[in-house]
Amino acid sequence: MRLIHRHIQAWQASLDQLSVSPIATLLIFAVIGIALALPMGLYVALKNVQTVTQNIHASAQMSLYLNLDTPEPQINRLVQTLRLDNDIENVTYISADQGLKDFQQQYGFGNALAELKENPLPPVIMIEPAVNLRTGPELAQLQSRLEKLPNVHLAQLNMVWLQRLNAMILVGQRVFYAMAFLFGLVVLLVIGNTIKLTTQNALDEIIVTKLLGGSNRFIARPFLYSGLIYGLAGGIFAWLFVDGMMWWLQSPINYLAQLYNSTFQVEGFDLPSTLILLLTSTALGYIASWFVVHRYINTIEPK
Repeated sequence: MRLIHRHIQAWQASLDQLSVSPIATLLIFAVIGIALALPMGLYVALKNVQTVTQNIHASAQMSLYLNLDTPEPQINRLVQTLRLDNDIENVTYISADQGLKDFQQQYGFGNALAELKENPLPPVIMIEPAVNLRTGPELAQLQSRLEKLPNVHLAQLNMVWLQRLNAMILVGQRVFYAMAFLFGLVVLLVIGNTIKLTTQNALDEIIVTKLLGGSNRFIARPFLYSGLIYGLAGGIFAWLFVDGMMWWLQSPINYLAQLYNSTFQVEGFDLPSTLILLLTSTALGYIASWFVVHRYINTIEPK
């Protein structure tokens, strides 16, 4: 019970220290929050982009362009064969005549196309790969296999831009790790410098406590708890900043998604990400205060 009481006293002492200058304390919370919000904002943005790319993989389509002289019975047999394929979710056949009508409705050129003696468009089979085929190599392997089928002139799957996007995501992840490291150092320096100033201002109190027999651990405890509070509060501020930013961007992003007939919804922090953020920020606060406090208090010897 005595140990618990001492910890409660230390918490109270650290809260008293922070409440001496509430505006300055809030400013420090905000600075720590901004430093943490920058890499975490990039993390949330990357997570949303990855969600978009996963949806694109899941709804990827492949076009099988058939030979112009392919008989209709052979096309029907090919369609039936494709529908029995486990790697294919859906098959849609578009005849050459239907393709020409769709082209006229979408782009016009009705008179010019009417003068053509033969339909220049080939029959097309639209393939929707199975949901379990999400990666580029798997889709490319399916494309290569379907292109070898009889009467198939070309199997088209535009994956170049998606590969570029995935490469950009990889670069973004490296940038996130670098930013997390650098701004983590910033948080350590901010909290460490703040705790150092606090201990210097409490020099007389520390000397008196040592003269009365107080141990270094007892003296350091309130300052360590102050570091914990700085880190935890900074993490909460970072969460508020990032979540507020995502809320502010949600409406225009949803409108943009609707223009592309997408059901994409902006995602903020989930529970695991929130816990990791708060635990990391709290740990940074404790580490910074531990190094500063123990190094400083050990050098103080009452005369």
